[in-house]
Amino acid sequence: MSNQISNIQTEICSAVQKRIRTGEYKVGEKLSENLLATEFNCSRMPVREALKHLEQDGLVVIQPKSGTYVRDYTQEEISNALEIRAYLEALAFALVVEKDADTSVMEEQIEKMAACIENENFDLATFGECHLKFHETMIVLADNPFLQDLYNKLHLNALQKIFFDPMTKEQMIFTHREHKKILQFIKDKNPEGEQYIKMHLWKRRTP
Repeated sequence: MSNQISNIQTEICSAVQKRIRTGEYKVGEKLSENLLATEFNCSRMPVREALKHLEQDGLVVIQPKSGTYVRDYTQEEISNALEIRAYLEALAFALVVEKDADTSVMEEQIEKMAACIENENFDLATFGECHLKFHETMIVLADNPFLQDLYNKLHLNALQKIFFDPMTKEQMIFTHREHKKILQFIKDKNPEGEQYIKMHLWKRRTP
């Protein structure tokens, strides 16, 4: 029974997360436990547990005696997160190079991003997921638990404006090109990649 509940929670988490990232659920919107329970044919308990998990991930905020709302982030919060992120990813780059880590998963994300761009009806949500995983993979490949813990606390996966804001095809192409360059810096073991990553992320602090 516990496995069944766990599977339901995972399904609810994935669905709500996707709806937030695609904009189906708007910032500040209240989520209905009853509607979600009906949709997934379950009691409210797994819905509540799923929402608690999403709150830990920074996607929603649960207000006692009020309900669960899609979390909003101010531009200042986003800027602060990006400042820290720039230095954490620069450190991750150096560690990945030093450890000669396998970058095949990063390459896979680059290829998926390219496939999104080539598709006339491109899926921005999928592009955003690949974009996010590219950076998360670099953090994992650095193989430093403290670094990964600090990175996770930034809740970058919840910051809509970083990975899931609408962008034009030209912007997607530019983003893809920048990430190919980061990957090439790693393959070449070129230390200039550290500064490139910091500049790549630093310029995104302002809207």
